[in-house]
Order: sequence, then C-alpha cells, then structure tokens
Amino acid sequence: MNKLKYLSMLFLYIILIDGAAINISAQAAASQVLILAENESVNPSDIDKVIAFYEWAFAAKFTQSQRHEYQSIKLNEFRKDPAITKKSIDDIVLNYTQALARNEDEQSRIRQAFNEQFIGQLRNLPNDAEAKLLLSVYNSAHPDETASNDAPDSSGSVGEISSLVGKWVWTRTGNSAVSTSGVYIGSNGSRFTYQFLPSGMVEFTGIVNVMSGSCNQQIFKSRKGKVRLNGSTMTINWNEGTFTRDFSCDRANNYTKTLPAENETYQVKFKTDFGQKQLCLTDKDETCFSPTK
Repeated sequence: MNKLKYLSMLFLYIILIDGAAINISAQAAASQVLILAENESVNPSDIDKVIAFYEWAFAAKFTQSQRHEYQSIKLNEFRKDPAITKKSIDDIVLNYTQALARNEDEQSRIRQAFNEQFIGQLRNLPNDAEAKLLLSVYNSAHPDETASNDAPDSSGSVGEISSLVGKWVWTRTGNSAVSTSGVYIGSNGSRFTYQFLPSGMVEFTGIVNVMSGSCNQQIFKSRKGKVRLNGSTMTINWNEGTFTRDFSCDRANNYTKTLPAENETYQVKFKTDFGQKQLCLTDKDETCFSPTK
C-alpha cells in the first residue's frame, strides 16, 4: 500500500495549528520498545495512538483481534521500512492530537471530510491487508451505508457514449511546504481529468506537483482522442499528446515531449459513493472519478 496516499488525506483535512497539544497517552514515555531497526523504534503506545485516530475518525471500535492484527501489520511494515513507517505514525499522531484540540463542530467536519475521501481509497485496494482491516472496522459501524456505497449505480451498465458526457476528476492533495519564515511555498498533489464530449471525443489532462525542500516540480500531461464503447469496455484512440516537466531548481533540464498516438482499453462502470455518482475505470487497478464542472 502507498502510505503517502493515506498521509495526503491527513494533511488535506486535518489543518495544523501552532501550539496545540493533547496528551493522548500519559504512559507513552514509559512504554517498552517493541522493535528497533536502523536507529528507529516503535512503542506499543505509538500503534495504539494510530488505532485511536482511526476509531475517532470512523466512530468505530477495533476488536481485540483487530488490534492484534493491526499491530502485526504495522510491525511488519516497520521492519521493511523503519524511517518511512515511523514518520507516517508520527504524522498521524500529530494531526490527530491537533484535531482533538478543535471544538466538536470542527472535529465533526474533519471526520466527515476525511472519511469521504479515505474510505474510497480503501475500497480501491481490495488486496491490501491494512486497507481490508481498516475497511472492516469502518463497515462494522456503518453497515447500511456500506451496502449502499458498494452497490453499483442503479443505472446499470454504462450504455451509450452520451452517459459519459461531462468532466470527471480524480484528485489527491498532500502536505504543504512552508519556508522558515512561514511563507507558503507550495504543496504536493495530483489532479487527473477526463472530459467526454457529445461528439465521442475525449480530452485528458493530468497534473502532478511534487515539493522537495524549497524546490517545486510539476509534471503536466495533455492529450485528445476518440472514444469507442462496447458494453462495459471502453477503448480510447489517443492522438499525439504533450508531456511537460517543469522543475524550479533545475530549469536547464526542463522539457516538453510529444507523446505518441496509442490505444488504451478500460473496463468502465458507474458507482455511487456517499450519494455521489462516480465513473470508475479499470486497467490493472480501478480508479473512480467524480463529476465536476
């Protein structure tokens, strides 16, 4: 699982505030170290705090067996990549601590916004152990909602090209970068958009923004093509497109390339997630796009 996907949602919806601190576990300092690797350590209380965050976000409780399973998943993850795992745990705990400092209305807004995006991410990872476990915890407290959200859209199959017409977007926003003086520099994020036209043409744009220190790298992809729909199989015959790389700290090596014409085939269907219709395209993995103007 790409843990940065999870962190991106945390940074998007849990707004950091200076000076906020709540002691989640008074026994943290005295906890026995579970495991050491590459000068990093994980304590029992570290994983307990992550579990506490998800229980707060989902308004659901882990069973004892789910707690043991989640601890095992995190420890295995830690053994494979100690630094990244420890940072992800620390970031979750920090954001959770600061969320708890908000009033009840703000906490409710944060939970709702987080779940609207995060649960969809979990559903798109059916073979990932951590995603399956977290989704099972969420589902235990939201059985009616789960049945509705997992059901295909009542409209059934995709039908004619006209059913695709409109603009569909998938976005992910990550952590923001701020200078030592507190000035906003930029943020990590991605935005992919398909616009289907009544003529059967489609336009695609993709933007990925990556911050590294004070450097900002943006990758932009744009192309147009013709759509053919046969049942639930969609084929796009792409024309030549453009691929641009713009790196603020290496201007000399920035470039724009021409993408070759090619064909892509997807399985396509509609879903309803939290009351909103989504267009889901599957190649190797399923990605669901929301309607936008």
